[in-house]
Amino acid sequence: MTCRKRDTGTVLLSRTDATSVSGDGPLNNAVNKTRGKPLVYCACARGKTDRLKAWQQGGVISCSRNYYEAKAGDSRMKKTMAVLFTASFLVANPAAGLAKPAPGGFIDIKGHRYQQAILEVYNRGLMQGTGSNAQGFPIFAPEAVATRAQAACVLARAFRLDYGKMHFIKQPLPSDYYRDLNNQAWYADATLLCAINEIFASSVYFYPDRPITRIEMARAIKNCFDVKGISIPMIMVMPVYQDTGDLSPQDMNAVAFVTNTGIMKGDGRYFRPADAVKRAELAQIIANALSVMESQVDVDENYNGKEYPVAPGRTFVLSLPANNSTGYQWDFTSPYDKKVLTQTDHYYRADKSAGSPLPGQGGRSYWRFEALQVGSTELCLAYSRPWEKNAPAQTFKLRVAVTPAADSEQRIPLITKKLKEQSETLGVDMEIPAIDALEDKDIQSSLNSRWETEAMAFKQKIAAELEQYVKACKEQGYPIRPYEVVTRYQECSNSEGYLSLYVDYYEYTGGAHGFTNRRAYNIDLNTGKDLALKDLFRDGFDYKAVLNQAIREQIAAAPSDYFDQPGMGFTTIADDQSYYIADGNLVIYFGLYEIAPYAAGIPEFKIPLSDLKDGLRVQLLQQSNH
Repeated sequence: MTCRKRDTGTVLLSRTDATSVSGDGPLNNAVNKTRGKPLVYCACARGKTDRLKAWQQGGVISCSRNYYEAKAGDSRMKKTMAVLFTASFLVANPAAGLAKPAPGGFIDIKGHRYQQAILEVYNRGLMQGTGSNAQGFPIFAPEAVATRAQAACVLARAFRLDYGKMHFIKQPLPSDYYRDLNNQAWYADATLLCAINEIFASSVYFYPDRPITRIEMARAIKNCFDVKGISIPMIMVMPVYQDTGDLSPQDMNAVAFVTNTGIMKGDGRYFRPADAVKRAELAQIIANALSVMESQVDVDENYNGKEYPVAPGRTFVLSLPANNSTGYQWDFTSPYDKKVLTQTDHYYRADKSAGSPLPGQGGRSYWRFEALQVGSTELCLAYSRPWEKNAPAQTFKLRVAVTPAADSEQRIPLITKKLKEQSETLGVDMEIPAIDALEDKDIQSSLNSRWETEAMAFKQKIAAELEQYVKACKEQGYPIRPYEVVTRYQECSNSEGYLSLYVDYYEYTGGAHGFTNRRAYNIDLNTGKDLALKDLFRDGFDYKAVLNQAIREQIAAAPSDYFDQPGMGFTTIADDQSYYIADGNLVIYFGLYEIAPYAAGIPEFKIPLSDLKDGLRVQLLQQSNH
């Protein structure tokens, strides 16, 4: 190999670059793609753009202020050059011979407010560093802006975007969707998946190198949750920001989603929709999104020794308490039937704390499974130190019963009636459930009329209050703050003549936040009548005692989340207690401020129906498996 000095140079492939991702683009296989070309390591590399291309086209390297071009030649010369570059750097920088940070120990994130999130997304393979500094230490560049291409890559990984149920006549390419995308670029696969799933706004250009703004990120996050079918129960509050007045209703829905879930927050009364997202902020947003997704745990330690029903094709999350700092870990003690279940993910999350994780801090281990076919199998785990022969500190056993899903003819499809209105003083965004294919048309008409009548009554109530408010403001000379009326519904169970859903009626009439009233509807579709909680149980079964005990146990696990003053906390469920049924669980819930402060949201308590099988009516237990 011969080297000649150049006045200009661009990039290099450093030893770090060959095993990491530059700009969150996949270069892991770079070395395999450069057969016959020299691999020269320059510790003081500063290359920033298109490293793979430069490497493939001749191994351009950059060393401080001097630039050299590596040409193919004698292999012994290649080795000599590599050694010389490395040796000269070690002489000039003695500290380089000392221990360097472990992978992910980025030199530029210590003490950063988002340090914990950066480490989490790095350890989970969602984001990588940007290379090394002049001393050879890995850097993350937390204050650099994140590009749309980087965001696409991170979202595709975090949400496991795929082709879904779509079929293509020919192989789709990024350039089929956007004119400015290179089909061989490091971000090509990710941008294609985002395009197929409509994660970013439709356009003929993607602008991969343009910084992604906060509103674009909010919209993309909301779209990812929607396309993956991840339903997140939350208090529906339309946030009040002073800089979102020009946003479209769709963008405001995205802002409301990321704000209510805590994935993104504004600064006081400003959301800063046009501001660019920095790399550290992107890491925090993704970590928050993961936390929201993974908070929807289906099975935990309370299921030990029990059975969990699930339909083929459905996924569920098992979570158990753990503490990785102690050496203890959960391991399977016997194999489960992989024809019935497949494990799609396993990860560990430390408990939330301010700043970096505390020494000895505990957390939880998570496993995500997908049910493949009808059958049953057992998940048996033990919590122990691998090097010890003592009995495990804890064991866990769960029987998973994969049962056929409800026949499509038994499920009554729901349709959504939408109403949107916008005036200077009132915004209306309502989604109302309706049934379209019930055999008994009288019952169908009665139910549809009921839901629409209640929604319209809710709207009219707020409109009447608004009229009085506007009148008072004009008389007193006060500014008028627009009111908001929003409804959303969630289908919970729908099979074998039983329908369970709830509607969130949200109102904003001034103040720091709005108010949500959740109404559950549990209906026998054969009669059209509501089923009270007591109707779910056999005569003589003391369901109140059983449910009260289950609720008290769950409150005891996090007592600070609930009121503890006399007369304000939980005492017992009511005769007309609100509930719904979802995913094999009886869910008892309480209204805002009823047993907990507003910040706790709508308290929900999930009790597996399998725990109640001795008292449940048979037909309800059967349908819960679907």
